[in-house]
Amino acid sequence: MICTRNPYFRLVDDLLNDARPWLTSGANSEARGFGPALDVEETADAYIVRANLPGVSQDDINVNIHDDVLTISAETASEASDEGSKVLIRERRIGKFSRSLRFPTNVDGDAVAAGYENGVLSITLPKAEHLKPRQIPVKAIAAGN
Repeated sequence: MICTRNPYFRLVDDLLNDARPWLTSGANSEARGFGPALDVEETADAYIVRANLPGVSQDDINVNIHDDVLTISAETASEASDEGSKVLIRERRIGKFSRSLRFPTNVDGDAVAAGYENGVLSITLPKAEHLKPRQIPVKAIAAGN
């Protein structure tokens, strides 16, 4: 007998999982899935990662590569409220966060470059030389060999 789950239950589970970081509180934002939105592109020579980090100081950003796993981490601090005021809405997240990506092919860890401008972190991870496509020359074979 095959038992299938009601698709409506799965929809509710998905919605709750997506909302969990917003519904929970606490300082451990990594466990809550708090991390920057990423775009990842692949070219013939490299991977390019762009991460939105608005409001994060360049000095608070850490980028590490180990065994073809890129880790981006940072910390945002809370701003002090004026005395006598109370917060009505707080949607900007504060605390430590990180994202890690494993690449499907080897990258040249010594040639990784990162830049930060207007709240966007851009990281270029060149592919290892032995993985790049290369042209194989075709030689003429002498007759009689």
